[in-house]
Amino acid sequence: MVMAVEALKEIREAEEEARKQVEEAKEEAAEMMREAEAELKKLEAEASEEMEKRAKEIAEKYTKEGEDEGEAILREAKEEAEKLRAIAESRLENAVDAVLIRILGLKVK
Repeated sequence: MVMAVEALKEIREAEEEARKQVEEAKEEAAEMMREAEAELKKLEAEASEEMEKRAKEIAEKYTKEGEDEGEAILREAKEEAEKLRAIAESRLENAVDAVLIRILGLKVK
């Protein structure tokens, strides 16, 4: 009988030790989950910051390219306008002579 009591006592102690180990394992697992979640949040924040930074760089790049292209187009348009103005001015005298001849019947030069 003493041996049976002793055996039951050892079984209870083993069960208690097993419960403690299970509880400690659960606590460890919960702590690992908290740490993993914190690390995940940190990585998400870093990724978000990196995406925002990259998006800003891309926007600045294309804005600059757009401005440069706009300036080039404006420059070309001004050059074309100057050419057309020069052509118009060179033809102005002939046009005035033609009007004087047609409307007034004057002979020029």
